[in-house]
Amino acid sequence: MSSNPNQPQKSPLKVVPPKSVVQPPIPPTVPASPTPEAVSPAKAPAASPFYKKGLMLLLLLVGGVAIARIPIANHVTGAGKITSRSYERHHVTTSVAGTVNLKVKSNGLVTEGDIVAEVYSAEIEQQIAQAQQSLQQANSALDDAKSRMKMGEMQLLKAKQDVAIARSRAEKEQGEFEAIIAGNNSPQIRQLEKEINSIESEIAGAKNNQLGIEEQITGIQYEIAGLEGDTTNYQKNLQILQAEIEQYQAVLLEGALAQNEFNKSQKEENILKAQINQQMSQIDVKRQQIRQYESEIRQRENLIEQKQGLIAAKYEQIAELKNKAEELRDERANELEQQLALQRSVETEVEGAVIQIQNESERVAKAEAELARLRDRQQDLILKSKITGTVVTADLDLVDQAPVQMGQELMEIVNLSELTATVEVSQEDGNLVKRNQPVIFKVRDPYSPSYRATVQEILPKIASDQSGTNPMLTLTILIENHDQSLRPGSEGFAHIATGQMRIYQKAQHELNKLFNLDKYFVGFDK
Repeated sequence: MSSNPNQPQKSPLKVVPPKSVVQPPIPPTVPASPTPEAVSPAKAPAASPFYKKGLMLLLLLVGGVAIARIPIANHVTGAGKITSRSYERHHVTTSVAGTVNLKVKSNGLVTEGDIVAEVYSAEIEQQIAQAQQSLQQANSALDDAKSRMKMGEMQLLKAKQDVAIARSRAEKEQGEFEAIIAGNNSPQIRQLEKEINSIESEIAGAKNNQLGIEEQITGIQYEIAGLEGDTTNYQKNLQILQAEIEQYQAVLLEGALAQNEFNKSQKEENILKAQINQQMSQIDVKRQQIRQYESEIRQRENLIEQKQGLIAAKYEQIAELKNKAEELRDERANELEQQLALQRSVETEVEGAVIQIQNESERVAKAEAELARLRDRQQDLILKSKITGTVVTADLDLVDQAPVQMGQELMEIVNLSELTATVEVSQEDGNLVKRNQPVIFKVRDPYSPSYRATVQEILPKIASDQSGTNPMLTLTILIENHDQSLRPGSEGFAHIATGQMRIYQKAQHELNKLFNLDKYFVGFDK
């Protein structure tokens, strides 16, 4: 058999049909019009018995050939089971377990998109409620994170401003401190240094005055030394004179000297004493001057000491100002570091808020996706017909308001206007069947009407029938279900019109089916 189902198969017997289908005329047994020669008894020869038998055999042979060449309509018959095309049927099933509420009845007509059933699932409702709660919590957390980030951004802006101010102050104090270290002192220090210079000038003047006083004291001490030297000489002279006076007194007592010499010596004594007293008075005056000068010197020293104390105080003020400048520099630097630390802390909070926003956004997205998925599943609980057709499932009222399991089939909807049927025909008839050939289909019912159909598909595979002995070719036919009475699953017979065959060809085909004549004619040209 050819691998192409559309090509006709060869017969086991070689039959050469005539070029023309016009049947040859059968010779008449009786002439249409008798001739004079035929009716003339004198001229007609007498027919022999052998001639008559031959003529009869000839007439029979010619008639049999003529009859065998008469064309007749041929049909291939096969058992079939009604099905429906995949896109013309819809098995309505549930995606989840629940309670079903049917919207259609058995044998009801539906249009594509019509709601045929609704399933209530307490589990889905609970999951949706939980998903809504999760979404609400995620949105609340996201709002909190956004508020946190907004507040953090405001704090960060203020922190940056504070850092800028602190940096400016720190740089200013650092510049002033470096200027002090370089000798470019501040106005306060310069004022103190000016005051120190003035005080040092005063001390220098006081020291100069002190030097002048000390020089005067030295001069007075020289004068005192001279006076003391003169006094010493006077005292020596007085001692000498007193010794003479004592001698004069002894002489006077003895009466040896004159009174005038004695008186003269007394006068000289008195003069020397007076001179000594005068010298001693001058010495006292000089010493008093020295004491005054020394007091002035002490005053000058006290003044110098006071001035030096003022200078020390001024230097202490300068050192304090420098220390304050250094402390202020350090304080400003610490303040800058604190502001930077605060800025980093706020930046960390903002980064944390950003991460939290990302996490909460992902959480919201997941919650929304989960809720959308559950909504889709909830929409899946609203079962709609995908085709326009008829509900062919019986006893739907037993399913209505009843619990159903996930994946349970509720009903089948089929477009009954055009059904298909799977037909099995004998392998020997396969070469006669072609696509689009007309078919008459009848179910197993003596009162069933006939339904027009056409061959739609010829499967290339050959399979045995139920007995396992007869190879069968499977066909698919398209049935015009004009009265919508046929249902999938019904069984019947298909009569496929394969065209005309001559009687001898039909006989040859049937004999080949019965006796498999091909195996006896192997090697002959067919």
